[in-house]
Amino acid sequence: MTCRQTATPDMLYVVRHAEAGLRVDEADDHLRALSASGRHQARALADLLAEVSSRQGTGQGGAQLVSSPFIRCMETLGPLAARLRCTVVASDALAEGADISAMLTLLRALPTGSVACTHGDMLTALGALVADDRSGHPRPLAFDKGVVWVLSRRGATLALIDEIPAPHVCVELASTDVDSRTLHASS
Repeated sequence: MTCRQTATPDMLYVVRHAEAGLRVDEADDHLRALSASGRHQARALADLLAEVSSRQGTGQGGAQLVSSPFIRCMETLGPLAARLRCTVVASDALAEGADISAMLTLLRALPTGSVACTHGDMLTALGALVADDRSGHPRPLAFDKGVVWVLSRRGATLALIDEIPAPHVCVELASTDVDSRTLHASS
């Protein structure tokens, strides 16, 4: 008699972008950058995800970093990309207001260990479509800026298996953060 082993599921990490500057009606929202707190969150996310991602081959021909093309999402994955010495690939499938079916197609195609950065509306839509396999007592889904959803993938089936809470940022420390664009503009 032969034993049939079940395949280990692929793991994916879906991040809601870190804290961003204020939404201003007349400004191009695609260009809204991270706030000082958001830059700290992005660095903390890099600390959290670097070990997991490097074990799964991110940036080494395996897993990928993929992001909504909105600046705040690209900046959220920037510190992780620098640490892993890889690039962040922009995908319209992760953009605010994108068709959820495009996001699902992307998540089903990404190599295991990939990290995707998107927006709150896309996480809301994704949460309605994936199975919730988190252990413990049922609890509401987290949508905080900087939250990481850990998804498992078996074939085309995606399931939420864990959440990594958004990193907390000390406001006083973040207020001393200098935006690199300000430094470049003054040179």
